[in-house]
Amino acid sequence: MQRPIRGFTMEKQDTHGSAFIPMVYEAAQAAQWEYKVLTIDPREEALPDAQYLSELGKEGWVLTTILDERSTSKGGKIHYYLMRQSQ
Repeated sequence: MQRPIRGFTMEKQDTHGSAFIPMVYEAAQAAQWEYKVLTIDPREEALPDAQYLSELGKEGWVLTTILDERSTSKGGKIHYYLMRQSQ
């Protein structure tokens, strides 16, 4: 009988009992996306409310980014960037 060395034995383990599982690859097409920019000047019109954003969501639009020009001192508009998978 062989002595274990730090928790391992020197015996060769049986690996023949495992079943072979093949890898299957499928060709997939890259997703196509549509983009929309909603530009609001809060000095002239109200910001979009939850109801309007929910309507856009029902149409498949996802809000990805908001750019507020006021934070950069480059202007006063707010840009909402949205995207959805092409239909």
